[in-house]
Amino acid sequence: MFVNKANDRDEFDLVKRIAAGDEAAEREFVHLYLQGVRTLVRRYSRPGDPIVDDLTQDVLANVLVRLRTGALRDSNALSSYVHSAVMRATSAEYRRRRVQEPDASLEQVAAEETPLKQVSSSQMKHILLEMLSELPVQRDREILKRFYLDELDKDEVCRQLGIDADHFHRVIFRARGRLRSLLMEAGLGEL
Repeated sequence: MFVNKANDRDEFDLVKRIAAGDEAAEREFVHLYLQGVRTLVRRYSRPGDPIVDDLTQDVLANVLVRLRTGALRDSNALSSYVHSAVMRATSAEYRRRRVQEPDASLEQVAAEETPLKQVSSSQMKHILLEMLSELPVQRDREILKRFYLDELDKDEVCRQLGIDADHFHRVIFRARGRLRSLLMEAGLGEL
């Protein structure tokens, strides 16, 4: 994932230099890992979530702290640690949001929406459910419904459907593509 990564010897030197307080080594680390971390954060975040850059910075800063303190000495494990840090940071962000966001009852939501929004929202959900039911693969229907309509988090969807968390984004990407094709065939491509 970290395509710009240096060879093992250079990475070993980088880890040692950061632990010794070399600021140039820290900048080099950020330069080598920034794009890969951003890509992983996007992969583990909800589509279009504006938190990607903030989480990317948080992950890099936290890994740098661990490197500075010497808590990470094994250069061979650095890429794996960074990958794990991304997964932990995105999971923690979505857990935090779920705890902080108050549950809105249907009555509260209905009172805040105009009748036009209620109708179009209701109709949109009905159309999407109808289109989902036309997907030939049961897993596609379930993953899209649970993640987007039921708004379950990735870990819960994976647990319920028995999907390996590492493959979640690939599975949902393909399912969205198949749904998009159905929508296009039905002339609803702009939904």
